[in-house]
Amino acid sequence: MAASASLCFVSAAATEPVFNQIKYENNQIMTRMTVADSLPAELVTYINKGVPVLFVYNIGLWRERAGWFDELRSRAEISYKVRYDSWDKEYSVVQVSGDSIIENLLRGERETIDLLRSTGAVHFDSPDTAGIFYLTGELSIKTMSFSNFKEVESWLKGEISDVKKPDLKEAPSEIGEFVFDMALKISGIKNASKAIRSRKFRFDGMSIIYLE
Repeated sequence: MAASASLCFVSAAATEPVFNQIKYENNQIMTRMTVADSLPAELVTYINKGVPVLFVYNIGLWRERAGWFDELRSRAEISYKVRYDSWDKEYSVVQVSGDSIIENLLRGERETIDLLRSTGAVHFDSPDTAGIFYLTGELSIKTMSFSNFKEVESWLKGEISDVKKPDLKEAPSEIGEFVFDMALKISGIKNASKAIRSRKFRFDGMSIIYLE
């Protein structure tokens, strides 16, 4: 069963996630979860101020069980930590999926937003296709506090090993912290969370048949 959630951004429709692809091949269910439209202008402005923002996508594959709780067959979490460096005019997007950690260094706002808006292809192993299935998804967008800011720097310095480490500057001073916190208040952006659920489906050979 999908969890309930609320959306706090002013432009709620702009952060509406969808499953834009569900298919089955080679004993795997493949899907892709995306934000239907672009990100809210308020949030993009916020990112461009240099404040870190965390995007977390959670996807679950469920099978119905009559007279009992549905079975969670598999789940995946994809997260992005984005921060804009106003000195280098560069976006750092750290993408985490399972044991994979990739840092993307991007110059353009548009390509950065496009990356944040999608999980990319997500695969679930499913050799047993008997029964009725559905997918649940949740997108959480979290603006990060001053303490989070320092945690992100520490996390990047300590955990990225196989990719280029950013040239991180020290966390702001007390004056910087005051400016940082004021930027959060002025922006008016709050954390957001939105849950979705796909239509139910079953398998007919290699095809997916929707039931509702």
